Amino acid sequence: MKKRATRIVLFAGAVIALAFLFNFYFTNIEGDGKKTPEAALPTDQNYEWIEGPKTEKEHRYFFLSNGTYFGTGTVTKNLTGWSSSDGVYAKLPNSLEFNEIPAAYSDSKILYGLIKPNGEISVTVNGVDVELIQLSSLSEEVVNSYNVKGYSIWYIDLTELGNREEFIIKVLDSNDEVLSEISI
Repeated sequence: MKKRATRIVLFAGAVIALAFLFNFYFTNIEGDGKKTPEAALPTDQNYEWIEGPKTEKEHRYFFLSNGTYFGTGTVTKNLTGWSSSDGVYAKLPNSLEFNEIPAAYSDSKILYGLIKPNGEISVTVNGVDVELIQLSSLSEEVVNSYNVKGYSIWYIDLTELGNREEFIIKVLDSNDEVLSEISI
């Protein structure tokens, strides 16, 4: 009877050890293993990459692609180097009105979109300020070909928002008066 119990415990321990090693491999070793985050970025389309927030283990990039798409993706660091993750994208809007946000997008980690700011404005989601990245850092040729002159990317980490059921996005002027609002 003791031998049988010992075998069961050893078998269970072996299964747990294999599961741990399997998980460790796929979370820390598997991937492209590029030396830099930029080298891990996808090259399967015509991308214009825009740097976003960074941590030691993850770098976020926004992108314009093939003349009609806008999105975001991340690269993560593991034991073999940097590897890209799946991204999300949508069609670029035809034209944005000043200080209006026509849509918001999410990859389950951040909420983001485009805005064409005019004057001194701020953008909030559920009362929390978002970060803005101006697209003026792109070349004039890229800005003109994508028709994004004067545009900015706004984004916020979803962990900063308490209420995840509904997002109220507001564009405020310097006096905190609402210029536009969208609820999703």
